[in-house]
Amino acid sequence: MNFLDAIVLGVIQGLTEFLPVSSSGHLEMGKAILGDVPQEGMLMTIVLHFATALSTIVIFRKDILEIFVGLFKFKNNEETRFSLMIVLSMIPAAIVGILLEDEIDYFFSGNIGLVGAMLIVTGGLLFVADRAKQTDGKVTISKSILIGISQAIAILPGISRSGATIGTSVLLGIDRQRAAKFSFLMVIPLILGAMAVKTKDYLEVEAINKQESEVKRTELIVSELGKDHDFVNTPKVKLAVITKEREWANLKKEGATCSCQNDAIAVHYENNLRKAGLNNAQVQTMMTDDLAKVRSTSVTDPLVLLAGFLAAFVTGLFACTWMIKLVKRSQLKYFAYYCFAIGAVAVVWSIV
Repeated sequence: MNFLDAIVLGVIQGLTEFLPVSSSGHLEMGKAILGDVPQEGMLMTIVLHFATALSTIVIFRKDILEIFVGLFKFKNNEETRFSLMIVLSMIPAAIVGILLEDEIDYFFSGNIGLVGAMLIVTGGLLFVADRAKQTDGKVTISKSILIGISQAIAILPGISRSGATIGTSVLLGIDRQRAAKFSFLMVIPLILGAMAVKTKDYLEVEAINKQESEVKRTELIVSELGKDHDFVNTPKVKLAVITKEREWANLKKEGATCSCQNDAIAVHYENNLRKAGLNNAQVQTMMTDDLAKVRSTSVTDPLVLLAGFLAAFVTGLFACTWMIKLVKRSQLKYFAYYCFAIGAVAVVWSIV
């Protein structure tokens, strides 16, 4: 990964975390139109998520400070109730993420027609929310749960998280500025949680990487993946992992630092997995849960990581601030038009 790759990924992360256009939906369309879209390694993912979380914290630093001060008073005050509502809003997404994410990804993988339909749904929600009149209410416990459910639904490619949560909030009669603030504050714990999981996964893979024997590494990888995915435990898949481990071990011995060499191993590994009889969703699961992307970050220049971080942080500051103004001024309809157009293109593309 070079500086340009890192900056592009950072800008995309910073924009799509806040603007209601569905990053997952655009990624699926990119895969369909351009082929497999290169994704960032796990370490870069952690860095970019931290950057957008930090940009949110910077924007809402006064609100967050007030919440913490109120919490440490240990009273049933407004800050305590707001924190409770944030926690309640996280529960539906957490349940879906833990129990159903693999099934949803498998169902939607490569189905551009459904992605387009979901983008049109997102556009419809934004359009209707923009025309809502009674928007002077506060966030309540029941409303926070409903907003949380909309966030859980947004795991579907094509449904924008920020669009779903802000749109739902406005339709529930919540003040527009409060709606935007609640939507962005409620995602901070989820981003930090995702970072914790990614960090754990990264450390586990790095521990596997330190095994000197490719046979031992292969056994560890197959054992870990086999716990969750039955399709891993076949001779052909194991052979693909062994081949990849040997290639990576040779690259490591040579002291190579070119990311293109890591990418070549990833491509070869992906081809071998397909030859082993895995479908697209299973291949993507292996590529995500295993390693080639992760290992490519082992030789990533820290300055490249810094470039990605700064791009995501600065873009996140801009996108978050801009989105708050747009919600307050009832200008979500422009994103609705965009989602309608892109969704229609995706539907037509899938038919043609």
